[in-house]
Amino acid sequence: MPQGVSVLDLQSRRTSLTLLHVVRYLKHARPAALYSTIMNANIVAALAGVIAGGDTKTIIRESNAPLSSPKNSLSRWTTFRLAPYLYRLSDGVIAVSRGVAEELRVMAPRLTDRIRVISTPVISDDVVAQGLERVEHPWFLERDKPIILSAARLEPHKGVLSLVRAFAKVRTKRDALLVLLGEGTLQERIADEVQALGLTDHVAMLGFVKNPYAYMSKADVFVLASEFEGLPNVLIQAMAFGTPIVATDCKSGPAEILEGGRFGTLVPVKDEEALARGVLHALTLPRQLEAMAHARATYGAQRAVDEYLAMAGLCA
Repeated sequence: MPQGVSVLDLQSRRTSLTLLHVVRYLKHARPAALYSTIMNANIVAALAGVIAGGDTKTIIRESNAPLSSPKNSLSRWTTFRLAPYLYRLSDGVIAVSRGVAEELRVMAPRLTDRIRVISTPVISDDVVAQGLERVEHPWFLERDKPIILSAARLEPHKGVLSLVRAFAKVRTKRDALLVLLGEGTLQERIADEVQALGLTDHVAMLGFVKNPYAYMSKADVFVLASEFEGLPNVLIQAMAFGTPIVATDCKSGPAEILEGGRFGTLVPVKDEEALARGVLHALTLPRQLEAMAHARATYGAQRAVDEYLAMAGLCA
């Protein structure tokens, strides 16, 4: 955390129980603006802003496509049902992509006039600098085979199991290596699938890494195999290094980021054959310099900061 940024620990294990803490903070600190993200936190922020009163602008940010996201628990279903009404208490709503904005308008038509699409501030000078750092993994040092990279939480909707199966099909036509960054509940199941497919010597599951950008800048192909997204930051980050991209055409984000396939290969969701074909094609491509320039210009941090401040009527 940069120096000068104060951190307030709300000392609660559940976001829904932080409402009074946030209200007290707003009454005491009287900040110019309160920004929040993720639906349950957005609900708390919108309520807190109204209860606390004052001049604080409450700006909520939706990072996932709300209609496409699963409602697989009572708390998630309840949150989804409350959001259309409580979001209207805010002063503005940020959608991270046009797809997210469209679903918000369907979910809560009365929000339409206050929704603004602002891309996530993904690319900074620091990200670019970290991409230049050395990767010590032997596959990246020897470079005798092309490396396919994916960075995602190992959860069902991220499609990593489908990617592993697609990679098995890739290896019937091209000798290659697969590197998986990320942790999650499917870690053991994915490891079992790797072993069952005879890919143990060709797949590296590295878990959490502090600097994924160094891997992105040196991979030959980056793959996103998700079933749904909001605006996948990892896709933008990989683009910013010119790495050829293959992504599922899921809701929402990939088609928007890749401009319908101009800056990468889009394939149908859960189609392992198409995913394998897309990877094989991407392995023939050089560094994508046009995509790199587009990602750095469109998703730069300063541009997003200016738009965030303008949303609350503040000056950059």
